[in-house]
Amino acid sequence: MKSQIFCVRRQMSQVGNVASTIWFCILIFMHFHCSMAMAQIGTSGTRPTEGKLPIHIESDLMEAMDKSGIVVFTGHVKATRGNLIIRSDKLEVFYEKRKQGVETKKAVKKTVATGHVRITQGERVGTGEKAVYDKPAEKITITGDAQVLEGPNRVSGKRIIFFINEDRSIVEGSSETKVKAVIYPAE
Repeated sequence: MKSQIFCVRRQMSQVGNVASTIWFCILIFMHFHCSMAMAQIGTSGTRPTEGKLPIHIESDLMEAMDKSGIVVFTGHVKATRGNLIIRSDKLEVFYEKRKQGVETKKAVKKTVATGHVRITQGERVGTGEKAVYDKPAEKITITGDAQVLEGPNRVSGKRIIFFINEDRSIVEGSSETKVKAVIYPAE
């Protein structure tokens, strides 16, 4: 019995590590995505450094509201960087202006993808109705039928939270939506 409990705990830990790795990659992508979005609307004079993959963003419409500090992509949004793809109905980038010497820089505070969110990298897929990247807290929260899959392994719940700097994740359930995990042992 104790060995079965140990195996289940070990397998759940592996799912958490897989999920953390997925979301760490997504965090990096979203950070570069926001920088590229700012560059596309002419708010940043910096160019990507050599060796970094470009980010391609497609949507039906892009609206930049500089006074509000928001850039919104709507309609069939697809953001691609290398083999990482984020699809959603809407992607909002919230930023704030910061004075650095004589220059004013724009720093991303939060990125929100809503509506049929699907994040793919190789065999890894994260889905939900909403994904929020909170830059100051260094966390990503997926809600609305939240699910992460890698090959045959899957974890789902009402909400999945990834704490980037802590290499920790939480999958929450509710009275209607229980946490579910399907894990296949490594061979």
